[in-house]
Formats: sequence, C-alpha cells, structure tokens
Amino acid sequence: MVHGVNQNPDGNAVPRLAAIILAAGYSSRMGQFKPLLSVGNCTAVEAVVRMFVSAGVSDVWVVLGHRADELRPVVESLGARCVINPNYDLGMFSSVKAGIAGLPKGTEACFITPVDIPLVRAGTVRRLARCFAETRKEIIYPVFNKRRGHPALVSRAILAEVGEAPMDAWLSTVLGAHQTQSYELFVPDEAIHWDMDTPEELARIRDCAARREVPSPEECEAILEEFQPDDRVARHSRAVAQVAHRLAVALAERGVQVEPALVQAAGLLHDVAKGKPEHAEAGARLLRELEFAKVADLVGAHTDHRFAQSKLDEAAIVYLADKLVSGERLVGLEQRFKRSRERFQGNSEALASASRRCQTAEAIAREVEGRLGTGLQQLFGDLADSTAQSSQLSSVDQGLEPRGCDGIRLSRQ
Repeated sequence: MVHGVNQNPDGNAVPRLAAIILAAGYSSRMGQFKPLLSVGNCTAVEAVVRMFVSAGVSDVWVVLGHRADELRPVVESLGARCVINPNYDLGMFSSVKAGIAGLPKGTEACFITPVDIPLVRAGTVRRLARCFAETRKEIIYPVFNKRRGHPALVSRAILAEVGEAPMDAWLSTVLGAHQTQSYELFVPDEAIHWDMDTPEELARIRDCAARREVPSPEECEAILEEFQPDDRVARHSRAVAQVAHRLAVALAERGVQVEPALVQAAGLLHDVAKGKPEHAEAGARLLRELEFAKVADLVGAHTDHRFAQSKLDEAAIVYLADKLVSGERLVGLEQRFKRSRERFQGNSEALASASRRCQTAEAIAREVEGRLGTGLQQLFGDLADSTAQSSQLSSVDQGLEPRGCDGIRLSRQ
C-alpha cells in the first residue's frame, strides 16, 4: 500500500539524516561519464548534491571511483564530502558499502541514490524525511504510479546489515528481506524513475530540467488519483484543463505573458479537494504541502477570482475555463449561471455571489476575445464537430452540445 504523509511532524525531534550519492561507476551503457554530463544549467552530480542540500540534508557523501581525480574538485566545491571506493570495478554494491563505512556516528538514516537520477525534487526528499520522523520505519521508499524509485531512505540498523553483507550481494536483496519494516510513500514526482543510461533518456531529462517547478500532466493525474476519490471530479478537471490550455496557448501566441503548462496543471488540480469544506482553499493548502506553490495560488483563486481589468493572467484563464465547463461539457456562461440562479432562488446572498462570479467570467471572456481578435465560439467551435478525438481530449468532446446552441455560445455579445 502507498501512504501519503502531508503534515510536518508534531513534537518529534528532527532525525539526523545523511545522503550517499553513488558516482563511482564506468558509465559504460551511456558511453560518456554521467556525473559530469550537463542536465540543464549544471552537471548531474551538481544537481543531485544541490537537491539534497536544498532539502536540508547536511551530510552529503559522494562515492568516487572511476575518474575520481576529475570528479573530486567538483564535489568538494559543492560542500559535499568524497569517499573513494577502491573496489568500484566490483559493481554498485561495493560503492554502497564504501559510502556506509564513511558515515558519521549518530546518523539515524541515510538516503541512497545513483548519480544518474538527477531531477528528483527537494520536496520529495523532505517528504521522505518527514515520513521517517513520523513512522520510524526502517526503510522509506518513494512511490510514483505504484512503482518504487530513488532515493530510498534506509535506517542505521539496516545500513549496518548492508555494511556486513558480502561484496557480491545486492542492495535490493538486503532491503527486500525487510518488507514488513518498510513504508511506501506516494510522491508526486515522476523523476524518481528517470535515470540516464542512454542518450535518449539524457535528452528527455535535459528537456524537462527547466520545467520542474510545475507538475507535469502525469504528476497531476497521480495527485488526483491519490487525493480525489470521485472520478466525476477528475473527468471534469481534465475537461477544464483542456479548455484552459487551449486558451493559454492561443493567448501566448498573441504575445500575452502566460505559461500554458502552469495553466494546464492548475486546470487538472483545481478541484483536487472537491468535497471538502472551502475546497479551493483546501486544495491550495494541499498543493503547498506538496511544494507546488504557483499551482496552489491558481487553485485557491478558481472559485472567487478578483479580476483586474486587462490583467489577463493564468488565474483568470483557469477561472474562466472552470466556468465554461459543466461536468464534462463545454457550455456557455449564460447556461452555466442560469442553473445557479435557479438553484439559489430565494437565497439573496447566494444569488448575489453567483451574479458576481458570472460578471467576473464575462469580463475575462471579453478581455480574452479582445486579445485574440476573435470570439470564443471560433476558438472552441471545432470541438462541437469532434466525433473521434484522441483519448486525451475525449473527456471534453464526448459531452459537447451541437453547434449553434448555448453550449457553444461561450460568452455574451
């Protein structure tokens, strides 16, 4: 079972943690020395060391072997410590043993990771550390899409067992003997699986390195699966994300400074806490705990956005997209808010609130149409004719009303 831990430990002493980065191998499958390959604006070894330091891990050890003289000055310049593995030709387990032997006394647990998994978020490490403080399990595994990844966090007792194991053992075998003492922690971080053994994998990592601040669509889907049990809400969220993304791309093409990827993520996650009191604020809190602050800001504003005239930003786009989608169907603002007016008859306060939200959506729609130089009907009209879209788009397309009805008249004239 995968467990989610979202709260900081209450009253628990902060454990002393260390990290071992395995960088002693030949990089034979890649054909280039992986620790010094660039992954964005730094090398792989720099990325991994900085990730642990940013997460608050004070003792970071890098195990060196092949081309150690070349790698040592880079590691030391980062404030990490070097451990030389004279037996690196015997394989990775020899490096694990060498790293463990160098750990200071008092270390309660240690992260272990290869250097060629460079894009794990610091927030993932912080979640693992909090989980260890709360559960005191012997091994904490990060899990994404029901599959374990790196780095594992291993207690001192298990580390001692690893240190005593023969050189030809396997780390997975030693850890696997302690399944009842292990804990699987959900993390919204697909990079726990991303190694760089081939040029193709390296190219993907380089392409994604600059976009780690915003969760990917796959990570958003995993967050929805973990925290939103209602599949109807998830389907609605996918529809909103598609509409929001199309708006953002069209506006960006016309020079409006918006991030389509951020808009798409917020669309997917805007109702992640639907069903809870004040779900927009609850969703924003959850996403801040997951350390996606930019998305959290948009999610927190999606029910009651304060639109400043001409300030067309990501929050306004997500707000409008949410109001253009009812369930999984693309609808017009008139139709969307007609239902609210009918539902709130006799409740003057609720009616006033619905009217204000409608006016805000209409103001954003007018601004969008002005920037695009065309109506929203033209931007989305092709969806009404779609009968066989890809599965990525079908959550919206299957519920569209015929062209010409209020469901495609997206804003008032």
